[in-house]
Amino acid sequence: MGTLTIVLSDDVEEEVRRIVREIYGSDRGNLSKFIEDAIRNYIHSLKKGEVVYRAYKGDELVAEAKSLEELVKLLRESGVDVRGLRIIRSDLKRVARAGYRLRA
Repeated sequence: MGTLTIVLSDDVEEEVRRIVREIYGSDRGNLSKFIEDAIRNYIHSLKKGEVVYRAYKGDELVAEAKSLEELVKLLRESGVDVRGLRIIRSDLKRVARAGYRLRA
């Protein structure tokens, strides 16, 4: 695992931290998870025409494949319970959500 030191403008840093708190919560390590996901998605977007499907259970990446069929096969082979998984396609933009969010 590598360590990078980056410099961001104050407004970008504040926005990133706000988004991380809203989406991931304020637990330790969530900023790193967010940045890693963002960089991974950006790298995949640079590969023109290449779509990647990722399955997440909570914040953990469980499987990654180039098609839904391949993703389903990987999940079945690894015995992952598909209930509660979040499937994300790499070339789709994040949709803004509005409303109250309750945390247990």
